[in-house]
Amino acid sequence: MIGNKLYNLIKDLSKQQQNNLLLKCRNSNDKRLVLFKNYLANHENTLDNLNVFLIKEVNKTWPNSSEKEKELKVRRLTNFYTSIIEKIILEDEYLDKTSSFRNILLANFLVKKGNTDLVNHYYDKAYLKSIEEDEMIYQTNALKGKISMIYASQNEKKIEKVFEYNQKLAELNESIYKKSITDYYNNISNIYLEKSSLIKEEKSKYLEEIKKHILEINNPLLKSSLYVSLAKLNFENESLFEYLNEAKKIMNQIELKDKSYFDFERKLNFLELRLNFFKGKEVDELIEIADTIFTDQTKFSIINNNTLFYKILFMILDDNIEEAQQLLDKNHIYFKGEGKILEQFLKAVIFEKAKEYRKAIQLLQNIIYSSNYFFSIFSRLLLIKIYIEQNKISVLKSLVDSTQRYLLLNEENPLGMESHQYVLHQLKAKYMVVKGRKDFDTQSLTVFHKYLLN
Repeated sequence: MIGNKLYNLIKDLSKQQQNNLLLKCRNSNDKRLVLFKNYLANHENTLDNLNVFLIKEVNKTWPNSSEKEKELKVRRLTNFYTSIIEKIILEDEYLDKTSSFRNILLANFLVKKGNTDLVNHYYDKAYLKSIEEDEMIYQTNALKGKISMIYASQNEKKIEKVFEYNQKLAELNESIYKKSITDYYNNISNIYLEKSSLIKEEKSKYLEEIKKHILEINNPLLKSSLYVSLAKLNFENESLFEYLNEAKKIMNQIELKDKSYFDFERKLNFLELRLNFFKGKEVDELIEIADTIFTDQTKFSIINNNTLFYKILFMILDDNIEEAQQLLDKNHIYFKGEGKILEQFLKAVIFEKAKEYRKAIQLLQNIIYSSNYFFSIFSRLLLIKIYIEQNKISVLKSLVDSTQRYLLLNEENPLGMESHQYVLHQLKAKYMVVKGRKDFDTQSLTVFHKYLLN
């Protein structure tokens, strides 16, 4: 279908961006925008509705064109609307909210006009704003611009300023380089959690490299990030918590808490929540961690829907169903787009606990084929539990067999793998005779795995 990109852009617009789009359409004499305003105001935004609108308007305006020409005109109309929305998003997200970026764009444009005073004004403003916004790349752009303007002025008295700016550039480049090192090992450790085989052979090398960089890097935030990478690479052993605690200890010593600090703190807290979940912590401990993160969300304009997901899941498992449902309904807006699967899974668990199996099955049957491994495997196990409750032996065997194959395909994902295999074996044993399996420490089961076996 034509218009998929346009449909998704419209769907993901914030309320403010929707209003800006409607205002642009209302204030325009362009017939295409007048038509678009009518569509936006009078139609539910679905892919089918959008295609009907586009085809209808093209047929009405160019009735004598060939089908091939009409299809081309539909595509051009789609591209026109897409371009308008992209500009509105850029204006809202970057030109309005990121002042340093806006000022750099203005300075770069005015350089061509030759008004050096105005250019210097915008580079100065960009530099000050980029420090305030903690945007190192924009700081370097602004400093380079300021240096180039001094050279262009041929004013020897300002050469000392070039030396000063150049020293700042060197410091910034060093900081950017060290930040890139921590980003590299953060990615390596994330890959290890999702597909350990890609990292396993080189794991010892990465561990030694990280420990070496910890000794070399003085920035406490970057040092803390390296300890977090060590923690993730030691997920299977108790060093995990040792390194996480070291990262938190360094964080607690930081006095100047800027945007970078709060961004990293948020990621660290969520990682701690997720890893504690997979390490089998009890629901009351997990709720406590989730509440701490959720309270800290006030420092950000957007709520992290992953944290919200875990908080609601733990409330459900702790039998606070009514409160969980209220929190889910209240925050429905944060589960749009790819986040929709989180909401569907939570609803399915609520329906299962209420023994509304038909509604739960309807949701789970879509999620089990998701490309998201976490939701797919948990949905499969929950669906097996429901079928056992319903005594639907005829459908159980195929689902259990396909789940076993699915776990084999994803055996390189270490998070919860042994727990998934153990729970599947135990669920299978509820309706048929199965061979015993090696001893397993059930204390390491996640709270959700334990719920599945109740």
